[in-house]
Amino acid sequence: MLLAIILACIGAFALLTILIYLYRPLYHPKYLEDLYDCHVVITGGSSGIGKELARLFLNEYGSRVTILARNSERLEECRRDLSPNLSERLLCLSVDISQSYEEVENAIQHAIRHHQDKPVDILINSAAIFYARPFDQTKPEEFAEMMRINYLGSVYCTQACLPSMKRRGTGRIVFLSSQAGQLGVFGYTSYCSTKYALKGLAESLQMELERENIYITLVFPPDTDTPGLKEENKSKPKETQMIIETSGLLSAEQVAKKIIQSTRKGSFTCSYGINGFLLTCLTCGAQPVTTKTQLTSSIVQRSGSSYCISTVFIGGVGMACCQSDLCNAAQPIHQVSIL
Repeated sequence: MLLAIILACIGAFALLTILIYLYRPLYHPKYLEDLYDCHVVITGGSSGIGKELARLFLNEYGSRVTILARNSERLEECRRDLSPNLSERLLCLSVDISQSYEEVENAIQHAIRHHQDKPVDILINSAAIFYARPFDQTKPEEFAEMMRINYLGSVYCTQACLPSMKRRGTGRIVFLSSQAGQLGVFGYTSYCSTKYALKGLAESLQMELERENIYITLVFPPDTDTPGLKEENKSKPKETQMIIETSGLLSAEQVAKKIIQSTRKGSFTCSYGINGFLLTCLTCGAQPVTTKTQLTSSIVQRSGSSYCISTVFIGGVGMACCQSDLCNAAQPIHQVSIL
């Protein structure tokens, strides 16, 4: 009798949990059918994922694109590559988004004037730097630099674009986080910190902006084949490389196409492959829900299934550790234990 009562209570609790998630506030963004002539601002767009996004928006969708980046030489090379005919649909501005909000605001206003007074429809915060080294080998000023570029740069650009989006009652804002923004990674103490910060910003901001019909997309790409990754690999610790390899490698085009797809849907999260989906299930918490897939992730995260998924990740990464010369090192085992 007592066992039956306990089982009934457990069943009732499980049912209540599911009902709460089924009837929690769901956001219903409208799909962006036509991207022609939309004004898209991309930070860090002179190379890598940002540059591929600019290429797709220009060539496949006929959008107006503004690229913000620091390196003027690389920016000019990007402009010649993407628009050899000097099309006015592409504007490249050299600006350091991490230093001054006023400078960022001036750049956004310049972009709006250049594109025939067309406000920003989509903002993609793609600019980022990283130092792949252990905590005690990372300088305090490097932590500060990464926080300014990876986090505050996104804050400044979002604040500069938001007023015109609110006036029009529509808009999309994209934050490029990382799978390293979903779980801690050996050697990424400075990088993970900034990407976790973006997750908190995105979740809070979506709650504030839903009534304005402005939707956030938070992107969690794995390692991507870009010039930045090649540079990072020169100094990346072996432990870090061993862990990161378990998530695979994608091309910038693959990542960019999924970002555009998720942005058009207004999907709050954008993940890649089965590993990305499982990570999202494990780490979604109480984040905003815009699709049935995200609702499924929320339910799974609150159920016993999340423990099974954790076991899969622990086993997979653990096997990768044991296949290397570092299998007896303490650091990888500690890394796996936090999953």
